[in-house]
Amino acid sequence: MHVFNENKPLVYTIKDRCRVCYTCVRECPAKAMKIINGQAEVIGDRCIACGNCIKVCSQEAKAFHKSIEDVQRLLNSDLKVIACVAPSFPAEFAEIGDHRIFIGMVKELGFDKVVEVSFGADMVAKEYQKLVKKSQTRPIITSDCPAIVFYIKHYHAELLPFLAPIVSPMVAISRVTKKQYGTDNKIVFIGPCIAKKAESSEVDEVLTFSELRKLFELNNITPKKSLALDFDPPHSRKGAIFPVSRGLLENLNQADSIIEGDTIVAEGKAKFLEVINELEKGNIRFKHMELLCCEGCIMGPGMSKSGKRLERTHRISNYAKSKLESIPEDEWEKQIENFKEVDFSQFFEPADRRAPRPSENVINNVLQKLGKFTPKDHLNCGACGYPTCIAHAVAIAEGLAEQEMCLPYTIEELHKSISDLNISNEKLASAREALEQSEKLASMGQLSAGIAHELNNPLGVITLHSNILLNKMSDEDPARESLKLLVEQADRCKNIVSGLLNFARKTM
Repeated sequence: MHVFNENKPLVYTIKDRCRVCYTCVRECPAKAMKIINGQAEVIGDRCIACGNCIKVCSQEAKAFHKSIEDVQRLLNSDLKVIACVAPSFPAEFAEIGDHRIFIGMVKELGFDKVVEVSFGADMVAKEYQKLVKKSQTRPIITSDCPAIVFYIKHYHAELLPFLAPIVSPMVAISRVTKKQYGTDNKIVFIGPCIAKKAESSEVDEVLTFSELRKLFELNNITPKKSLALDFDPPHSRKGAIFPVSRGLLENLNQADSIIEGDTIVAEGKAKFLEVINELEKGNIRFKHMELLCCEGCIMGPGMSKSGKRLERTHRISNYAKSKLESIPEDEWEKQIENFKEVDFSQFFEPADRRAPRPSENVINNVLQKLGKFTPKDHLNCGACGYPTCIAHAVAIAEGLAEQEMCLPYTIEELHKSISDLNISNEKLASAREALEQSEKLASMGQLSAGIAHELNNPLGVITLHSNILLNKMSDEDPARESLKLLVEQADRCKNIVSGLLNFARKTM
């Protein structure tokens, strides 16, 4: 079993596919998403591996660690490898009509034994029956969904005493298999769940059904080429119904307890979060709580995305019915008896991942930056991926989110930017007009300078010769007054030319 952490995350983002829709933020019950520069990254320590983000991402930007190569190496080695197949397989491999053909395909991969996890579910159901019969002082939360267990350990550690101290069917069948076939065998779980990859060190590798399909493809294994084989013992009965809604209750024969109001089944993010929050507040009076991250294991993230829930439920029901008809109850009871000494208990240790809540001042400062000054400004539209504006502000304060995720804020900022652009455009237009005017003036200045230079030289000649003539004339000469007028007008023209030259210098 691999150890997953920040350096080796179980679930991760393929960055070039992320389109900043915040769907993964919205669907993550653990708020294990961190938005950095518009990219949604998975926080490994906070992730509970429920796979919700993988199921809802339309761009397939979320992925999980694949174990195909690791399993293939095991199968190619000299070690004995046992496949433990989850009871939801009929819901995934509907195209293989005979379940025995499917078993033959798995065995053809190189597994020494192929056993059914549903027998582990049978054993777990027996343990729950013992627990239910005891006088209960507090409600019991089923512990078969690893994502639920991780969520409680990480974010509601005070509720750990409510978790049934019983292993999951996967761990149960691992212990059963090691007792029956020896501890030197390697165990590979095959099922619909990603969280199983991080659940227990008692299993060596975990394959999802989607990975198993890839393994079949790589080894060129098809239904037409495979033999019809049965599961290796031990064989299950009612455990086959485990992956559908109320599957555990069916195993416990507790369907009537629903009428009595002491049992609740909560499937999916919204429902299980509601139950946990109400339990924490002390508002739950149910004795038994079956909580699942998915809508039954048949809708797990390791299944093909195209399957419909009702169709899958129907296939599981038919398969479970065939199991009950093919395995006599007395024979099954004898198998159960063979493993009564196996310990199926489990102890849960807290692994608190909760971050300290930012102060109200910090939260209010963030809200004000988002333009939310009064409760009326809190639209709680959910576009950011968080249920409320305060939740978004808390995430920003914790460094998990960005202001731009708020749609109303971003729209308002865009409006401001457009307004600023309009003002800038007006200023630019004025500057352009002034520049054009300046260019016109410069052109006029150049023209003026040219004219001034053309006039200046002749005027200088006229003035010079007029003054020479005046000096030679006698005061009584009748032409003297006319010549003086000529000199005055020439000087006047020179002043005009000088003005033109000054204008030209200023505009050039």
